[in-house]
Amino acid sequence: MPARRDLALLAAYAALLPWLATLRPFWLDEVLQLVVSTQPRLADLMRWVTYNPGAAPLGYLAQRPFVLALGLAPWVARMAPAIFSLLAGLTLAAFARDVKAGSSSVALAAFLVAPLELRYAVEARPYSQALFFTLAALWCLWRLAQAPSWRVAAAYSILAAAALYSQPLSIGVQAGALAAVASSGRLRSIRFGCVALAAACLLFVPWFLHSRDAWRFGVAASQDRLSIGPRTFAILVREISGGGYAASLPLIGAAALGLSRLDSLARRFLVWGLFSAIVCALAADAIYNYFFAVRQVLFALPLLLLPAASIADGRRRFWQAGLLAVFLAASLVKDVRYLRAPGEDWPGAARALLAATDRGACAAVPGPEPKEIYQLFEPTLSGRFCEVSHATGPVVIVENRYTLASSMEENVRALESKRYRRAASSSASGIRLLLFLPQAGS
Repeated sequence: MPARRDLALLAAYAALLPWLATLRPFWLDEVLQLVVSTQPRLADLMRWVTYNPGAAPLGYLAQRPFVLALGLAPWVARMAPAIFSLLAGLTLAAFARDVKAGSSSVALAAFLVAPLELRYAVEARPYSQALFFTLAALWCLWRLAQAPSWRVAAAYSILAAAALYSQPLSIGVQAGALAAVASSGRLRSIRFGCVALAAACLLFVPWFLHSRDAWRFGVAASQDRLSIGPRTFAILVREISGGGYAASLPLIGAAALGLSRLDSLARRFLVWGLFSAIVCALAADAIYNYFFAVRQVLFALPLLLLPAASIADGRRRFWQAGLLAVFLAASLVKDVRYLRAPGEDWPGAARALLAATDRGACAAVPGPEPKEIYQLFEPTLSGRFCEVSHATGPVVIVENRYTLASSMEENVRALESKRYRRAASSSASGIRLLLFLPQAGS
């Protein structure tokens, strides 16, 4: 049973989450997910998911019933991530007790305020869902190492498969943790763990085969490229907590000190899982030539928090506990800044585009963003989009901060080749609207 202090922390967090989920407007990735989650048919949803490189359908399916039933309010779209964040916190506390990583309440508090975790608890994306399934699977694997049974192995396999279908890169941490179990020489645990993880991977193979070509196309269309170097590792160190160096360096230091308190298997389980999560994310990026983002190693965060929490033991030197205090303080500062930072205004952008096309102009959206990011908030726009190559009347090209310069230039050149001239330019709600008119006689 969860400790009372753990339940109190989770209750306070649960009371705050609905309010926190309203503080920031949607940003592009959330809008893109909502475009998929609100598709009228499941077949359309599954087709759209493949357009997002590395995506899997379970996060969209979890969000879908909320937005279809209750609408597109931020707190509604972010309800599923908030629920999974709470479940992940509950799982982490139980995991901390089993690993004997100090106070479960300290581990839980550190987890709940960690900026990387909090961000995805209040963002309409599948990462907190993937984190919950990953943590629950790791907990099952740890229990499997202690007392192997087919029942625990089956639970591990199902949870690992659910994590894969939420975010495929979750497999990295499982590989390292299973290798640590294998190093223990516990043959039954090794056999059960290997069979269970292999079964989870086999369950994911159909989706991978179905999506891999679309993923490669999506990466190519985005024009994002991998560049591994010293800067990559600096980003990794800085953002592993989501709170910059001020939070990450104390956390890494506290984790390094706390590892000595754990038994040898627990140390290998956490350290090998941590490094495997990082290596697998970088390897996947290298295979697909995709840019590295710290969200890809979100699953490594709990493996730092667990040993770090153990230095809060009163018998430790005060400066060791001070590292954890610095992490908590820096994390809270980062959380406040993140939640108060100005965001993007996609509903406002959709209204501006609707107004700009009220007098017969059609709207052109340069790739790779789909026109549905505007149509989602203003369904009336559905009949007002056009390809510039087929335009015969006024055209409004809509440009946002994510628009590729090459796509924008391609659209402008296509209109100029058809003897269009730029007549006006305006900005509203974070987008720029360029009005092109056909010249007389064209």
